[in-house]
Amino acid sequence: MLNPALAQGKHTFNAIADNQLALMAALLLEVLIRHFSLHGQDVMAFLLIWLQLLAESSPILLAHYFAARCVGCSALTHRFRWSGIIWGAGFVGYPLLYFWLMAQSHLFASWSLFSVQGWLLLMAASCGYGLSQWLAQRNASARFQLISRLFSLNSVLLLLMTAWAVIMAGIFASNDDPVRNQPLQAVINSHTVIVNFEFFLHYLWQFWLMGSGVLLICWLNRYLLIRRLLARNGVFAYIAGCLISIILLTPLLSAIVLMLPLNIAEFTFLPSQDYNIFDPDNFRFCFVVLLISTPVILAFERQQQEKALAEVAQRQSQTELQLLQQQVNPHFLFNTLNNLYALTLSGSTQAPTLVLQLANLLRYTVYEGQQQRVPLTQEIQYLQDFLALQTIRSGEKCQLSVTWPEHAGHWQIAPLLLITVLENAFKHGVEPSQLRCNIELRISIENGWLRMRCINSLRDSPRQQPPGIGLDNLRRRLALLYNGKHRFSSQQQAGCWHAELTLELEPC
Repeated sequence: MLNPALAQGKHTFNAIADNQLALMAALLLEVLIRHFSLHGQDVMAFLLIWLQLLAESSPILLAHYFAARCVGCSALTHRFRWSGIIWGAGFVGYPLLYFWLMAQSHLFASWSLFSVQGWLLLMAASCGYGLSQWLAQRNASARFQLISRLFSLNSVLLLLMTAWAVIMAGIFASNDDPVRNQPLQAVINSHTVIVNFEFFLHYLWQFWLMGSGVLLICWLNRYLLIRRLLARNGVFAYIAGCLISIILLTPLLSAIVLMLPLNIAEFTFLPSQDYNIFDPDNFRFCFVVLLISTPVILAFERQQQEKALAEVAQRQSQTELQLLQQQVNPHFLFNTLNNLYALTLSGSTQAPTLVLQLANLLRYTVYEGQQQRVPLTQEIQYLQDFLALQTIRSGEKCQLSVTWPEHAGHWQIAPLLLITVLENAFKHGVEPSQLRCNIELRISIENGWLRMRCINSLRDSPRQQPPGIGLDNLRRRLALLYNGKHRFSSQQQAGCWHAELTLELEPC
């Protein structure tokens, strides 16, 4: 098991990496476009452009990170409002101020690389990240499952193809006679595109049709070659199907491309750049499309299968947790009713107080105990109520030594985990004993990890008791809820029972 400090550092690094991944992709795309527009071939020039854009975009990256953290913190009362304010300040306020400074200073404008295009790319990446997180948290609803399908592999490929067609049409519309003036700068002049919008549309539908040919090859590869031939008949049948597809599709799609008005006598938009639909370059291009799309499709198909299996496993785990929870509640109720029964037999005036304490505990068990996570403060309060109830029952026979954690309000935990350890101490340490006994309870928080240590004295000759279900249920629940993020041990040492639990908490 990792050291808690190292585990916390790894968790923080993974969270930052996941948060910034989409924005880094958008930023690198802008860097590449800038590098292309300058016809650069120097690696150092590419790195300098990246570092400058990274510095100029850093307020936007920070705003995206802290806005996402505000949404993820359930302890923040107005988290969505604050998240919107932070996001707006970074993605709207900062760019407007930046562009205003560029308009005021010609020297600053000539130095800066940050542009409207880069701003829109970063905004699209941030919105895409937020939408993916939103859909991931609401995938149980049929409506949100329908929205999720819009972001399937097919939809993403269609979106990328359309984006490519729009970009290419914008570049061609920004240049005079673009087919004959190759190579073109990878820059879109928005003013020229608006003025020559009819040319933009003229180029758009042709590039969209060319992209559709590539998309058709990918869909054929996915639904016919991979799902039918590869999955059912093996690799040899798949290779044969790919060969047939390349031989038949290449001339057909090449002939369709040659019908486009973009082609001129001395240049065509075929990979071979001539009018020969059987040119080897055309077949090579079709082969490359299949070669690149195959691992992507296979990876996506595997992800979909793993996701389906994970959903089945999650439903099974939830069912098992519910069964375990149903075992925990009667076990606790049985022990507490025994305490109440003993007090009523003796005519104790503390019986009404015990009933009230029991009602509070059962209220927490029924309502909060069914939640996936609860604030750690509520779980601590539940332990304190339990100790108050047991103090009434045991009187002066049991000496308690308790230490509670600080800053518990910053963390959350699965409900009704800690009570099992404490309940076991009373069941096997206090109740069977006729003499004075001790219970030492220490709960602390270190670097996001909760440490619970409970030591209870045992009588000299404990009678044999069948093993209870409490600790077994606890171990199983920990394995389901905190797999790889906990450690639990319980054993007898020097006349005392030592139980230690360590688990990684989740921030509120």
